[in-house]
Amino acid sequence: MELEAFARAARELLDAVPAMTLATCAPGPDGAPWATDVYFAPHGWELVFFSSPASRHCRNLAAAPACAATVHPQASSWRDIRGLQMEGRAGPVTGLAAKAAATAAYLAKFPFVKDLLTAPGETAGKLAKVSAHVFVPERIRYIDNSLGFGTRFSLRLADGRPAGPPEREEIS
Repeated sequence: MELEAFARAARELLDAVPAMTLATCAPGPDGAPWATDVYFAPHGWELVFFSSPASRHCRNLAAAPACAATVHPQASSWRDIRGLQMEGRAGPVTGLAAKAAATAAYLAKFPFVKDLLTAPGETAGKLAKVSAHVFVPERIRYIDNSLGFGTRFSLRLADGRPAGPPEREEIS
């Protein structure tokens, strides 16, 4: 698979699927795993999400930013399974320009959030307690069973850019 085809397939999923599953681990010797679904918006290869810094996954990320994420549409059979499996790091967005860009990417995907932010009441109050976070993938696997059972390609990223062409991975 060429980089352009990989990027097109990944972008289609990132634009169409509203939520990613974010997997983190608790700090300490037990390293208890935790997974949570969060709405996200792509910003280049990075994925922006808003969460409360007090949430379990954000507390985990503050202590150990290495994490994993998946993005996939619903599938009714094994032939329909396709999606992205990613590993990387996540944390709060810092800096005014970065926060503005992250918010703009999020609002572009979820325009209804603008109404929630300006609405008086409980929802707006809760939204005031969340902050922008970003998942920065270091490796993305694209899985597409419509191309054959277990068909997957892997792309490594460095500094938010592809570090070479996608490579086909065999099931081991």
